[in-house]
Amino acid sequence: VMPSGGWWAGTLLLSLLCSGTVAARPKVLILGGTGRIGSACATHILRARCAPIEVIIGGRSHRRAQAALQEIAADARLDKGSSELRFEQCDWTDPDSLSRAIAGVDAVIHTAGPFGEQPMVLRACIDAKTPVYVDLSDPLPYIRAAKAMAADAHAAGTCALICAGAFPGLSNVLAMEAASLLPPGEAVGDIDFSYFTAGLGGSGKINLYITNEGFGTPVPTYREGVLDPSLEAGDQPRKVDFFLDDDDPSAKLVGTRTVWSWPFPEAATVASELSIAGSSSVGMGTAPELWNWIMTLMVRSLPRTIWRSQLFCHSLALFSLPLVSITDRYVGETHAMRIDLTGAKGSRIAAVQAHRSFRRIVGQSAAEFALAMIRHPVSHGLEAAAAANPAGALAAELLPIPPGVWTPEELARDPNERRSLLARMLRVEGTLNFGVRVLEYAPGTPPK
Repeated sequence: VMPSGGWWAGTLLLSLLCSGTVAARPKVLILGGTGRIGSACATHILRARCAPIEVIIGGRSHRRAQAALQEIAADARLDKGSSELRFEQCDWTDPDSLSRAIAGVDAVIHTAGPFGEQPMVLRACIDAKTPVYVDLSDPLPYIRAAKAMAADAHAAGTCALICAGAFPGLSNVLAMEAASLLPPGEAVGDIDFSYFTAGLGGSGKINLYITNEGFGTPVPTYREGVLDPSLEAGDQPRKVDFFLDDDDPSAKLVGTRTVWSWPFPEAATVASELSIAGSSSVGMGTAPELWNWIMTLMVRSLPRTIWRSQLFCHSLALFSLPLVSITDRYVGETHAMRIDLTGAKGSRIAAVQAHRSFRRIVGQSAAEFALAMIRHPVSHGLEAAAAANPAGALAAELLPIPPGVWTPEELARDPNERRSLLARMLRVEGTLNFGVRVLEYAPGTPPK
């Protein structure tokens, strides 16, 4: 995927920021910033910055904060005592604590879990008129509840991007790019999302709880162009090659894996965005593969209603954590994704991306989405500066999406913005390989 005009325009904006055309120093609050994904997000923002910025990691524990601050400062190569990083104690589940934390910040990145809650943080940011909001929450009911706030967000001037991690998130953008490679006039037929994460991917115990909850959630797949959810999470195994070429690093580190049906929302949201005529699917696998089969046996043995119990899911997560922690030492944090898209006339497109660490690519992806949207706070001065600076006037037009509540595939509608995003997101530190390739054109269709 090569950068195009959007990349040049984005570079112009960054050069304006770096040259001091925009004087404001944006404040970015990362809720869950003391956690594994939040700290990776903070590190990437600080390493990717080209102008002064203030990153605030929000969390409940001072003890965890000290460890996180040390890790972030070291990884981001900050000077000792840097004013660009600090901790603020807050409990995002407490409305008063949350209101105090978000007051006066320019962007909020919500990485705290669990992620199936109602969009109360988004509501608080809209009420506070926070310019930019990004989160990782991805259940379909959450997405619908958040999208219902779009008019309020627009009125408040809040530009919100939800389910903006690696998958969903980066995967949605890759799917949009793959669809753009279909020959003119060929609609999307089927789309399949496949993911692999070694162990917990370094994301911590919360991932166990979320996984357990997923077994009781309908998988939002399309069939014959219509949304047709089914309770099949943890079932329907299939083999997937997480590489395009035999010499891809992911061919050796990940290879061919078994994935099982999983209730990620992109099977519905991207399918809807692309108006697919056929079916969608989404599958997830982990290592060691023994865990996949154990969980499948449990899912087939226990009623789905049990998996909807928070008490059961939490208790099972606590029980299995010591065992998973042992195996995680040996399997690492490797992550890979593959998107396969088939056109209505038979063309086939595939996209692959792989990374050394799941928790880092999630944090890095959220950070890149936020950096693409930190237009309001970083450039509150752009409109004023534009009158005296023609280049500033051009940069002021680069807002990727207007205020509202959006999903990654909606952000990726514009090809320039999409390729600008991919040019950065596919080259973050730790990336093993990536590619988007036409595997086959339908007979009689000219290449695009």
